[in-house]
Amino acid sequence: MKHTTNKNVYDVLIIGSGAAGFNAAVHLHDLGVENIAVVTEHIKAGTSRNTGSDKQTYYKLSVAGDNPDSPMKMAKTLFAGGGMDGDIALCESAHSMQEFFHLVNLGVPFPFNSFGEFVGYKTDHDPCQRGSSIGPYTSKKMTEVLEAEVKRKNIKIINNTKIVDLLIYDKNVIGVVGKNNNALKFILAENVIFATGGPAIIYKETVYPKSQFGCSGVLAKNGVEFVNFQEWQCGIGSVKFRWNLSGSYQQVIPSYVSKDKNGKKYNFLENYFKSISDMADNIFKKGYQWPFDPRKLKKGSSIIDFAVYIEKNVYNRKVYLDFTENPTFKNEKLALKKLNSETYSYLKNSDALAKTPVQRLKKLNIRAYELYKKHKIDLETDLLEINVLPQHNNGGVHVNKWWETNIKHLFAIGECAGTHGVYRPGGSALNSGQVGGLRASYYIKNNYIQNKSKIFQDKKKINNLIKEKINVLKKPENSEINIKEKLSELQNNNLEYLSCVRNIPEIKKYSRQLSKLSLIDSYDTISLKYNEVLILSKLFCKSVLTYFNKNGCLSRGSYILIDSDDFIIDLNKIKTHKKQEDYKLSVQIKNKIIKTKFIKVNPIPDSRELWFEKVWKNFAE
Repeated sequence: MKHTTNKNVYDVLIIGSGAAGFNAAVHLHDLGVENIAVVTEHIKAGTSRNTGSDKQTYYKLSVAGDNPDSPMKMAKTLFAGGGMDGDIALCESAHSMQEFFHLVNLGVPFPFNSFGEFVGYKTDHDPCQRGSSIGPYTSKKMTEVLEAEVKRKNIKIINNTKIVDLLIYDKNVIGVVGKNNNALKFILAENVIFATGGPAIIYKETVYPKSQFGCSGVLAKNGVEFVNFQEWQCGIGSVKFRWNLSGSYQQVIPSYVSKDKNGKKYNFLENYFKSISDMADNIFKKGYQWPFDPRKLKKGSSIIDFAVYIEKNVYNRKVYLDFTENPTFKNEKLALKKLNSETYSYLKNSDALAKTPVQRLKKLNIRAYELYKKHKIDLETDLLEINVLPQHNNGGVHVNKWWETNIKHLFAIGECAGTHGVYRPGGSALNSGQVGGLRASYYIKNNYIQNKSKIFQDKKKINNLIKEKINVLKKPENSEINIKEKLSELQNNNLEYLSCVRNIPEIKKYSRQLSKLSLIDSYDTISLKYNEVLILSKLFCKSVLTYFNKNGCLSRGSYILIDSDDFIIDLNKIKTHKKQEDYKLSVQIKNKIIKTKFIKVNPIPDSRELWFEKVWKNFAE
């Protein structure tokens, strides 16, 4: 295999071309750090450019109306989700308006009224109407304007280069190993920021776009510490065109139906509710209670996710949303006037009191309808196949309040960083990715650029390190077809065992199977994908079992835990945490052994300098 080593040592490499990565590059350049480059596997791929929801949310401080808000108040909301560091929560809230208006100034058209107030709305786990949106493609537009700014500043973009390894010297990152076509690229850098998104590749079916793979396995195999990796966000999404079915798609109250292999239809939700109005009101609530949540399982909207899961995985039926027909309950048809006041008022105030769900959708949010039409699914005529699918990893790489990892000069921002905790307000991930890039840029500029490392003077050591990496060039022992089959099997198993319903006996058995599998010492594409999934599957299983050993079958976040060989799940036995824990679960590969430990979260700082003259003086110095 051919290889090249860049002669230039970059001040900073940013890995990933989504909203988080481009934003970090823009901030670095604005701070005067110009010897930088963005490295990406494909500039048009990734989650932030290719995914969204009916009304994709950006979460920030509330700045409209007379509802009081503050960075501390928002930090408490983020922190209350559990498993999140308080100092990071405060950073994300304090910088939220700075980053929001940065995007506004670059051209993201967040709406404001005639007086200039950027009005908001309530999103998941949000008490203060902090959400804003430009429609289904908020993160796509963010990525586009940030990319345009990167190009305007002539920041170098190294495209079509997949990161396959890190270069680490004396516990400091000194660069990356990339792969372009069939050649290796050794790219040296003083600092590296990973902005590679979530580890979407570990599941066969997800809400992630097909272009999103992630690169967390590269970090894990090099000893980077992860936290809360078992915490995922799952919810109802479409299968053929991968999309999150929250907001308007549920608030127009479509029918849920399933079909067996003979094509027989089942109105399965009537087995879970008391009346047509009860069923319809809970379908409506799925719009703003989209993530599967065991706390809303016995009496709440998450019973819908559970019902979909049972139809799909127990009865082996395909499940659909039908926007052409209103829901029925034992032959009783939906009457809009019998809905509860919240549901009826929302539809009435939105001018969406039409006869059918699709007619209501076109009145409420025409863009949400057109989105599927664009992907050759007409909700006026077609059933929409769905499943309960993973959408976001709330865990990830363990970082400090400057988003630096346990390896010096290595930073992680965006979804690959484990900053989100157990529960998070909807849209907070977009804010977190922007703030993370800003904080990392500040730290690099003021600590690492002015005090450059002497590591790069030891050229012999660096050359030896590169030779070690080149030696990993064995062809895989198995055929490419065989590796593809093994990869597909792992991805299917992860969806079955490690999604929203987690059966501990099955996971223990699966974990033992994984322990017998080894990584393939090769940089060929299919082996790299297999290694990525295998490493992360092992971390995932270890995290779930460690959590179970401490807490038993206490379900939380977006999954339920059961400790039974029975295939029937008794909802009355599902227990959840009454309050969120004050710890993070760490998982890390040390000397080829997976180690776990519980770490107390950092509290929200209550003693910090707020006297302006002192802050001004410290800032200036």
